[in-house]
Amino acid sequence: MRSRYSAYVLGLVDYLVATTLPAQQDGLDRQSISEWSAKSTWLGLEVESSEVFGGQPEHAFVTFTARWHDGQGEHSHREQSSFVQNGARWYFIDPTVPVKTGRNDNCPCGSGHKFKKCCAGYFNR
Repeated sequence: MRSRYSAYVLGLVDYLVATTLPAQQDGLDRQSISEWSAKSTWLGLEVESSEVFGGQPEHAFVTFTARWHDGQGEHSHREQSSFVQNGARWYFIDPTVPVKTGRNDNCPCGSGHKFKKCCAGYFNR
């Protein structure tokens, strides 16, 4: 989570895309991400909690509050994000990017498991 926040601060859009679930990467609006990153003054990140669940692949929740300032004033956003580990890398499961996967289809995280037994519970939180 901290690395993704730092990427927003530094405008590293490629990193933000690369650390999002690969099945969702094409659905990201790179231009909007870049503009939001550049037009914001980032004020801080507070990671409130993280919870890693066992199993293969591992999943995790990270609860955080991010603060920034832009042309409309100062803002804060509190969220519980979902992540899945594939190999050595953790991927953000973006709740705003739909994945065309049925419950019995292979999971988009690449685990080889059925979606319903793997990442389904980590979407739309």
